[in-house]
Amino acid sequence: MARYRTKDETDLTWNRTRRQLTRDLDTRIQNLREELLNEILTGAWEKYTDELSKDKPNLVELEDAATRWVEDVLRRQLKPRAIEV
Repeated sequence: MARYRTKDETDLTWNRTRRQLTRDLDTRIQNLREELLNEILTGAWEKYTDELSKDKPNLVELEDAATRWVEDVLRRQLKPRAIEV
């Protein structure tokens, strides 16, 4: 059976520091995700509505292109940011 180990001030300080760093990282990831989705979804919506305005829309081709849009945005946005860090 596991037992609780009393934490000293060093343990408590480290846990607060670790928790703060984790939250800061998670918040930055969420912010970046929102920016990337904004770019991806805006572009996708424009392409989608353009395709719908055609006489014979090819929505299957649009679905196939979605993966390429994500890869393109990640390559352009994520790589440079990773290098900055």
